[in-house]
Amino acid sequence: MAKKIFGWLVILMLLASCTSTENIPTEAAPPTAVPPTEEPPALETAVPSTNIPPTNTAAPPPTAIATAVPSEPDLSIEADGVFLYPIPDVYAGDRVTFQVMAHVPANVDPNAVTVHILVNYQDVAEGTLSAINLAGDAVGLFEWAWDTTDEVGDQLVHIILDRFDTITEGDENRDNNQVALTVPVLDPQTLPPNERNATWVSAETTCCNVYVVSGTAAYRDLPELLMTVETAVTAAAASLEEPLNSKIDIYLIDRVIGQGGYAGNAIVVSYLDRHYASRGFEQILTHEAIHIIDRQFAPERISFLAEGLAVWGTGGHYKSENIHQRSAALVALGQYVPLADLIDNFYPVQHEIGYLEAAGLVGYLIDTYGYPQFKRFYTDVTAEDAALMSQAIDLNLQQYFDITLTQAEANWLAFLAEQPEDRTEQIDLQTTIRYFNVMRRYQSLYDPTAYFLTAWLPYPGTLQTEGNPADLTRHPQAEINVTLEVMLQASDAALRQGDYNKANVLLDSITRVLDNDGTFIDPLAASYLALVRSLTAQGYEVQAATLEGDRAQVQVTGRGTAVLTPLTLTLSGQNWILSN
Repeated sequence: MAKKIFGWLVILMLLASCTSTENIPTEAAPPTAVPPTEEPPALETAVPSTNIPPTNTAAPPPTAIATAVPSEPDLSIEADGVFLYPIPDVYAGDRVTFQVMAHVPANVDPNAVTVHILVNYQDVAEGTLSAINLAGDAVGLFEWAWDTTDEVGDQLVHIILDRFDTITEGDENRDNNQVALTVPVLDPQTLPPNERNATWVSAETTCCNVYVVSGTAAYRDLPELLMTVETAVTAAAASLEEPLNSKIDIYLIDRVIGQGGYAGNAIVVSYLDRHYASRGFEQILTHEAIHIIDRQFAPERISFLAEGLAVWGTGGHYKSENIHQRSAALVALGQYVPLADLIDNFYPVQHEIGYLEAAGLVGYLIDTYGYPQFKRFYTDVTAEDAALMSQAIDLNLQQYFDITLTQAEANWLAFLAEQPEDRTEQIDLQTTIRYFNVMRRYQSLYDPTAYFLTAWLPYPGTLQTEGNPADLTRHPQAEINVTLEVMLQASDAALRQGDYNKANVLLDSITRVLDNDGTFIDPLAASYLALVRSLTAQGYEVQAATLEGDRAQVQVTGRGTAVLTPLTLTLSGQNWILSN
């Protein structure tokens, strides 16, 4: 295809962590909200006051409702469709971001739905439901809209849709157009010292400008991380045979987002001690760097190919992998998704399956036709080539390789059928898919703002000047969060060591907790909970734990510090006792 004129198309790509954007992520795809079971706390629904600023028209009179066929719900909003950042608590001095998801019927244009936000009856923000998240929901995002300086105590927040009643069809019931939230604003003096005094710190390498927040694990490990960053970016450039033409801004954050980070004009990667969404830090960095570098020659590349190239160029998704063997294992497990379906519905497909298939096809095309020809193909495929992404790829496959998508898929599957069966690869892949499914279920229930369909993905450069360090560091740390995150981390460690039985036993235990509304009735989970409780009561925060019979090897930090301390505990009856 002739090269298209580059437009600022924002493409969200959830990589090995990944959500990759062309420019500022929040302009195109701020995420939706999943009703939290525990976080954020204390957002109590209040009875909306009748004294809020008036609308232009009176509420419509009651009308008869047909009972034979239920009508589609009209424009509405509920309290669990609103998130306030930083999460889970707001402290005086924070600049609060509002993320609003509403139900918008099919006959209403979300861009025509106004959103007004009031704090204690004073307007602080207004706009429309102008963005769409990965789930296809209409979203309003109002970044750093409320300055809470000197506002300690409960504050009344109203979120109002269509305040002046300009929408008639599709908004018959105005009573469900607003929610009121009682938001406690906490005293910042109660924050741990490291967070109360948090500030951005920067360092420079040959390839990159690296930014961390003081008092975090990344700040503690910064000298070693700078070497890792340089290695990862060098590897990314080498895999693409493309020299880096400008320095990359990299932000290392103290919370989990998605599978570990996102990329746009800059890279954001999670780096924390209790990283429960896989420990493949260097792989994620390399993957994200590929997303930055490939825009130098393919600014309009499509998601399916971009993620495939990033996994191929990294040599695996979360760890070093044989892409061909792993793709063959996917087929053997019966998890293969037909390419046209995957390409046209890339993000709704199970994350690890979609990324592996994309990498497998990319690797096959490169091995068969050579990287230079593939690079020309990759550069030219854009969303503007056809009505569907699969059609765009099909057209370009014909031009560059003289095959259709159907033929390419058949040839690739025949190639995979020739690969020797590898049972270990199959078990590893099966356990990996299960691990991430359980991890995302945990996120959706107990850390919803980390879940890739709901995560707010701020552009870090703007956040650094206008927002709060807490936007990228603060996260839920209730007892259930710490316990399940430590268990997820232990399962990932077992998986990486090839101990699939142990990994699955831990996943079984976590699943029972999730199935029982957070009740720790499973003996293994109950033992982890008792361990976390014991150490928390002694002033520690558990960052990692490995249980072997009646002994536990634990990594902890003290409250308000990032200093890691190893501890050994022994189980005595029902109690964990420090041995060192």
